[in-house]
Amino acid sequence: MIKIGIFGGAFNPVHNGHISMAKEAFTDLKLQKMLIIPSCKSPHKSNDGLISYEHRAKMCELAFADVIEQGKFEISDIEKKMGGTSYTISTLRELKRIYPSDAVFFLLIGSDMLFSFDKWYRYESILGECKVVAAARQNSEYSDMCEFAAEMGRIKVLNLSVNEISSTEIRDKIKNNEPISGLVPESVESYIEENGLYE
Repeated sequence: MIKIGIFGGAFNPVHNGHISMAKEAFTDLKLQKMLIIPSCKSPHKSNDGLISYEHRAKMCELAFADVIEQGKFEISDIEKKMGGTSYTISTLRELKRIYPSDAVFFLLIGSDMLFSFDKWYRYESILGECKVVAAARQNSEYSDMCEFAAEMGRIKVLNLSVNEISSTEIRDKIKNNEPISGLVPESVESYIEENGLYE
């Protein structure tokens, strides 16, 4: 059996909160591989202000460079190849087609996605085809998440350290010429500056 994590998102831009969540979940769940999947078009969030897929994927490569080199993480372009709106159930079924039949998938989501999970397209099918695990994005959310997950059933809430950062906050800081060091890795910060992103 191979345990594979799936961590998808707009990553607009990827930040230290995403990185610590993915790395801690990898260890906590004893995964063999973690797939970082930048979305093509998100059905859950406004796509206004969404920069190109290529820029977002490149920033993910820079952000996770150390664990990619170790063969633990991989930036997957599966949603780019599939095109259109990125529905999780479609991505999951495509991954199941690609990977060995004994692969078990763990879908990692943040608290914002957990609280709207029952509105996701074919969410019951998702619960049937993979293990859904959620992590808090703010310390105050943990107990509410556990309660919500218990009501939903089949969702596990991970007790990971919380890094209260949002991509929206980073984009706003860049627009206002405020520093973003400490919020994203230095390599990502340099990439944003070099390419004039979010200005």
